[in-house]
Amino acid sequence: MSINKRLLRLSLFQFGLGFSVVVFNGALNRVLIAEENIPATVVGWLLSLSLWVAPVRVLMGVWSDREKRTFGFRRLPYIWYGMMMVFAGLSASPLTLWLLSRTSQFGPGHTPFTISVAVCTFIFFLYAIGSHIAQTAYLALVTDLTPKQERGRAVAFLWIMLIIGQIVSSLIIGVWLTDFSPFKLIQVMQTGAVVFIVFGLAAIYRQDRPVHLEEDPEGGARKLFALLSKPANRLFFLIVFVGTLGLNAQDVLLEPYGGQVLGMTVTETTRLTALWGVGMLVAMLIASRVVPRLDSPLPVTLAGCLIGLAGFTLIAVTSQLRSVPLFAAGATVIGLASGLFLISTLSLVMGLADTRTAGLYAGLWGLMQTTAMGLGSITGGAVRDVVAHASSDVTGGYVAVYATEIVLLIITFTLLAMLPRRAFVTRPAEKSAFAGLTDIPG
Repeated sequence: MSINKRLLRLSLFQFGLGFSVVVFNGALNRVLIAEENIPATVVGWLLSLSLWVAPVRVLMGVWSDREKRTFGFRRLPYIWYGMMMVFAGLSASPLTLWLLSRTSQFGPGHTPFTISVAVCTFIFFLYAIGSHIAQTAYLALVTDLTPKQERGRAVAFLWIMLIIGQIVSSLIIGVWLTDFSPFKLIQVMQTGAVVFIVFGLAAIYRQDRPVHLEEDPEGGARKLFALLSKPANRLFFLIVFVGTLGLNAQDVLLEPYGGQVLGMTVTETTRLTALWGVGMLVAMLIASRVVPRLDSPLPVTLAGCLIGLAGFTLIAVTSQLRSVPLFAAGATVIGLASGLFLISTLSLVMGLADTRTAGLYAGLWGLMQTTAMGLGSITGGAVRDVVAHASSDVTGGYVAVYATEIVLLIITFTLLAMLPRRAFVTRPAEKSAFAGLTDIPG
C-alpha cells in the first residue's frame, strides 16, 4: 500500500501522542520515584488509571457511531473532547511534581499527602480518559476513511508512527534534560502538551466525513458468549493477558532502576525509551516478514516469550555487575520481545476474525492488553516497595519484580505449548476483515 498524503497527515496524531506518552510515562515517573522519593506504589497507581477508565472506549465508540453529526461531523467532536482533556492533563502535570514533593511528610504546613495524591489522581485521570476518548474516535475515523482491504496496513503504519514518535521525543527530551532541574522538567511537560495539540489538530483538520454503517441484528452479548464458550479461545486470551503482564510489570520501574541502582542521569534513563522503541520497530519488521509465511503466528509468540526471558535476565544481572551498557541492551531486548508478542497475537486475532466478529476479537484483545498493563503498573510498584522495605535493599525490590516477570513468561510459554495450534491457523480460504495487517509498510 502506498502511503498517501491523507494517511500521512492522520499519522501525525500518533506521533504527537508518542511525545505525550514519553513525558507522562517516562520522564515524570522517573523523577517522582528517583529524585523525589515518592513511593513507587503511588506512581504506579497514577499511571494505572488508564485501566479503570478503559471501558469508556466502548462507550465512546458506540456514541460516535450513533452521533447525529455535530456541526456536520461525527468523529471529530469526540476526538476534540479527548484531545482537550489530554492537553489539560499534560498542562497540569507539573502540579503533580510540586504537590508530591511538598507533602506533610517533608515538614509542617505543607499539603497533606492524601490531598496531594487526590489532586494528582484527578490530573492523571483527566489524561487517561482523554486519551481513551481521543484514540477511540480517531481509530473510528481512520476506519471511516480507509477502504476495508487497506485498513490493516493503515493501522500498522499508524502504530509504527506512534513508536517513532516515542523514539524521537525521548531523544529530544534526553538532550533537553542534560542539565536536569525541576524547572526544565516543567518546560518539557508544557512543551509536550503544545506539541500534542498542534500535531493532533494538523492530523484531523478537514478529515472527518459522514459514513453509513449497516446495523447488525445479532447482539454483542450472544457473540461474546459464543466466542468464550470455546476452551481454546479462553486459553488464548489468557495467554495474551499473562504474557502482556509479564512483559510490562516493569514499565514504571525501568528508568527509576537505572537512576537508583546504576546511578544513571535523567538524560541517560530517558534514552531508554528510545532503545525500547528501536527493539519494538525491529520486532515489527521481523514479524512483517515472518508471520505471512507461517500458517499461524504462534511460533513468533513463543519466540517473543523466550527473548523476553533473556532480556529480563540481562537486566537482573546488571544489579550485580553495575553495567549500564548491559542494562541498555536488556531494555532493547525487552522492546524486541514486546513487539514480537504484540504483533504476533494481534495478527492471530485479526486472522481469525471475520466481518461479523472483527470488533469483538479486537475488543477482547485490547481489553486483555489494557488490563494487564494497568495491573502491571500497580503490582510492579507494589512488589518493589514491599520487598525493598522488608529487606532494606532497594535493589532487591527491583530484582524481585524482574524475577516475577520471568516466572510469568515461563507460565505464558507453558500455556502456549498447551494451545492447540490447529485451532489457530490464520490462512483460511476466505480472507478475514483484517487481511493485510501483518504486511507492515516498509
